[in-house]
Amino acid sequence: MRICVAGARGMLGQQVVETATAQGHTVLPWVRPDVDITNVESLMEHCAGDKPDAIINCAAWTDVDGAETNIDAAFLSNRTGAGNLAKVAALSGIRLVHISTDFVYPGDVHRPLLETDKTDPQSVYGQSKLAGEVAVLEAYPAAVVIRTGYIFGHHGPNLIDKIANGIKAGYNMPFVTDQWITPTGTPLLADACLHFLASDTSGIYHVTQGGGCSTFEMATFIAEQVNGSGTISSTTLDEWEPVQSARCQAVGRILAKRPVYSVLDTQKFRTKLSIEPLSWQDAIRVHISG
Repeated sequence: MRICVAGARGMLGQQVVETATAQGHTVLPWVRPDVDITNVESLMEHCAGDKPDAIINCAAWTDVDGAETNIDAAFLSNRTGAGNLAKVAALSGIRLVHISTDFVYPGDVHRPLLETDKTDPQSVYGQSKLAGEVAVLEAYPAAVVIRTGYIFGHHGPNLIDKIANGIKAGYNMPFVTDQWITPTGTPLLADACLHFLASDTSGIYHVTQGGGCSTFEMATFIAEQVNGSGTISSTTLDEWEPVQSARCQAVGRILAKRPVYSVLDTQKFRTKLSIEPLSWQDAIRVHISG
């Protein structure tokens, strides 16, 4: 296939380009300022020239705390840009995969979340991403929307590397025991995107590694994988949030509300594509080993 990748310079976008190229696809990176997803005329012009068979949208405003004071900018990228890509894909009759987030959920249900569970994002970032989902599927019902979260990979800064480097440097790092997530590697997401392009499916799918954990459990596991004198200590959201909020305020930012529980049920994705993802532990282990 000829695949246009929006946001090709980002951590996930670079992985998608690398994976798609390795699989023999022709990859056309769409990056700003050459391609502006917030300008539908620009997109139409590039799509007519590049003649892709598919588009994968990895472009997004991802600064979660920054979105709280940059509402218009977050919605411009995450809603308007996403909707524009869907309009172009629909007009061209080509496949579209759009990346969304677990932040669309309120985080108050303590079981693996289904695609049909209630959405009620508690942050501007989550609200803008949910608005993007709506814009995409309204403009192009044949599109695929992937919800995922806590992404890590080799093509950009991420929490997994930050923790590993902190352990090596001898830091003590506190993590909460009462917030649950699933760390998810970019190789899985890139592979899933390409499988979805080759499928006949549409709609919303959850894609993460297997299982779920507290952020304290994740950090403790990472500390066990690297050599260093650093340590992981436990805290709670009630203790952590005021400290982080004060840090944000000190630099003119606002701490965004994160979901307390955002482990996603992935059975729909695994059944449709016949893919069994690595556990979050194995994915982190593979990442750290290089």
